[in-house]
Amino acid sequence: VALLQTADDKAQALFDNCFQVLDGPDAPKLTIVELNRQLILNITNPDGSNNFAEKYNERDPIIDEKYSDINYTFQGYQIYQVENSSVSTDELSDIEKARLIYQCDKKDLVDNIVNYEFNSDIGVDVAISKVKGANVGVQHSFLVTTDAFATGDNNLINFKKYHFIATAYAHNEFKEYDPTDPLKLDGQKKSYMAGRKAAGGGKISAVTGIPHKPGTLGSHTQTGFGDGPEITQ
Repeated sequence: VALLQTADDKAQALFDNCFQVLDGPDAPKLTIVELNRQLILNITNPDGSNNFAEKYNERDPIIDEKYSDINYTFQGYQIYQVENSSVSTDELSDIEKARLIYQCDKKDLVDNIVNYEFNSDIGVDVAISKVKGANVGVQHSFLVTTDAFATGDNNLINFKKYHFIATAYAHNEFKEYDPTDPLKLDGQKKSYMAGRKAAGGGKISAVTGIPHKPGTLGSHTQTGFGDGPEITQ
């Protein structure tokens, strides 16, 4: 009966919202710079993304307007190395297919985020850790030198294919949820929401990078990751 009631609540909420579901922040565009046993992952939010300039803001119609915080807003990024190019975002929680290698988020009061998801086997909401936030600010470039799936020597190997997925996520907590406190049972159970689409719409897909020595595939570089001009002011 409890499971049926949960399904009924979801169906009613969809009906009340004319079957419009929250999209979450679009995944950033992921590009890869290929270097000698290194890959640099760069993420951007192009025009057409609902998270352009990292300004994603979407109202959750299920939240009562009496609360001041009724919108999900952009919070951070998660970068995964995936087993192959066919891995989907639905499989990112499967450690055999995806490994989280980077996480970054806005420097604010939000760091670790937990969702409470209903477990039909035991009939109660279970806390699921979604983000362990670094809370030191958003990054847009990431240096990869190791293979998250390797056994033994985990350094990247030249001319081997490596696959990555970048996602963006949003946060909302209009009211704290605590299953042990009767006064907080109507709080936000799902503070974390990952985006469902790529920038501008469409499926979020893996991007492949192949490390190689500069010049072997036509590219030459005179700098390393993090290098910049020397400035005198």
